[in-house]
Amino acid sequence: MEPERPREKVPIPGTNGWLRVTTTHDNVFYAQKKTKRSSWTIPEEIREQVVALERSMGIEPEAEEPEEAEPEEAEPEEPEEPEEPEEPEEAEPEEPEEAEAEPPAKRSRMDNADAASPALSFEEGKAQYMAMLTSLNGTPNEVNPMAPWDRELPKFVREPAYLALPTLQDREDVFNEWCKYRLREKRALAQSASTEDAFRQLLRKQVASTRATFEAFHDAFKNEPRYTQFVQSSSRARAEHLFQQWLAELREKKREREHEAEQAFLALLQAKLSPRDVLRDAGAALPLDKETATRVWATAKKAPGLSSDPRYEAAGGASRRFELFTQWLQGAGPSAAPKRSAEERRAHALQQRAAQVRQAQSRHAHQARAAQSEAIAEQQVQAYEQHLVDTVRDPWLPWEDAQALRSDSALDASTKRALFDEHMERLRSKRRDQLAKLFEKHAQDARGVPLLDRGADDILPLVRADEAYQHSALPRFVGEDAGVHRVPTNVSLEAEFRAWDTWRQAQARDAFQQMLDENAFVDFWGRLRQAGEGAGAPVALDEDEDDTTASIYEMASQVDLDAMEKVLQTDGPEV
Repeated sequence: MEPERPREKVPIPGTNGWLRVTTTHDNVFYAQKKTKRSSWTIPEEIREQVVALERSMGIEPEAEEPEEAEPEEAEPEEPEEPEEPEEPEEAEPEEPEEAEAEPPAKRSRMDNADAASPALSFEEGKAQYMAMLTSLNGTPNEVNPMAPWDRELPKFVREPAYLALPTLQDREDVFNEWCKYRLREKRALAQSASTEDAFRQLLRKQVASTRATFEAFHDAFKNEPRYTQFVQSSSRARAEHLFQQWLAELREKKREREHEAEQAFLALLQAKLSPRDVLRDAGAALPLDKETATRVWATAKKAPGLSSDPRYEAAGGASRRFELFTQWLQGAGPSAAPKRSAEERRAHALQQRAAQVRQAQSRHAHQARAAQSEAIAEQQVQAYEQHLVDTVRDPWLPWEDAQALRSDSALDASTKRALFDEHMERLRSKRRDQLAKLFEKHAQDARGVPLLDRGADDILPLVRADEAYQHSALPRFVGEDAGVHRVPTNVSLEAEFRAWDTWRQAQARDAFQQMLDENAFVDFWGRLRQAGEGAGAPVALDEDEDDTTASIYEMASQVDLDAMEKVLQTDGPEV
């Protein structure tokens, strides 16, 4: 699609250099070269002249919404100079060429609306704006997500929801965001249609029996890419639904083949036999009972060329051929009615297929709307979470006192409350992490070795005197500094220290136990000492050695706690 450029400029009589400009996309805007103003809508000061001009041109002026007054001193950014056709004679020749009018994609009515204070919140306006863009899908003004903002703007600039966002920059940003969602949606729909077509081809190729079951099909093709990709992009329930649809088509095709074979058999009887001759040869008359009909058929089927014809066996089993013969003999031979019935069945099959297509289109449209709604909801949640980060810094703020947060955003009350609670929990966790760092800092000796025997009486005064504590929000968090909101009674610096100390002791025990398990000296001599105590008496290492040689069990019995401690001092921090 070529860029939109001015195609025709008509001077507006009685105005100070205003032009009525028609673009190459048949859009109309109004421009004044002297002030470099341009507007998609009719400026109020030249409305009467424009109406008179358009009536003289045979154009019925469109009714437009009243516009806010334009700022007289507004200085729009310089546009890119378009390639213009020749200027009409009435145009003002003294104006420089760079002042040529261009479509006011970034000025005029949008700049005026920037100063207006919308009654909607930003998120509500954004939702309306994106819904407006989506509503144009399938219409002549459908927005192309691959096209730039300036080119697509004339398609929706006159929509009421265009002004739902306060500034031009917001509208362009949300437009670009919507384009990303739209492209993602189109790719998803294309991928879904592609995987569904591949799955249908798999069904047509592999499933030929109406007695097949989906469970057996799943077991046989659970590793087939065409099946697994469709289940991943849609669902197993959808795959089973298409499987059952294919079985229904197979049954319909089978009935058509059986009907055609039966009609061919009746035509064979009509060609080889005569009802009158058959009854005369068998000495029977209508109506026939079952026994007589059986006797007549036994004679008639011996007619030359009857049983050898392919149409004879194609009609089905012997009992079905007998039923068809009885119908034929009683006057139910082939006629135009079965042919019309077949045509009706084909028409019915076409109607069913059309209904399936409509159902698929409706499902895809529903999925697109659901994806759009999900994307908008995700954006609303992210915006609300960011709003919480920007405005709520008190970890003890009650939900009942957050009136602005409760009324803000398009989210429902339960969602806002859940997001608020999560934010408050993160704030409290952050404060506790800060306290833990201070506790750990003052629970060490000069060498930085943790001292587990240093308690609250030693640590808390040091924490309170620490500048990092005094100049932070921690005193208010533990209720030692007056705040707007009341701190729970079970929260204090002492309580936070007890919780941290309990965690610290547990961590130290776990680390000490791990060190014992990993130390070869402790493991070896500890096991020998236990074995010696279990044996009840020491055992010599070698009977040939000197009696004064100590047994290994005796050596193990001499390894006491002090010896263990000397070894462990080099293997871990002091505990």
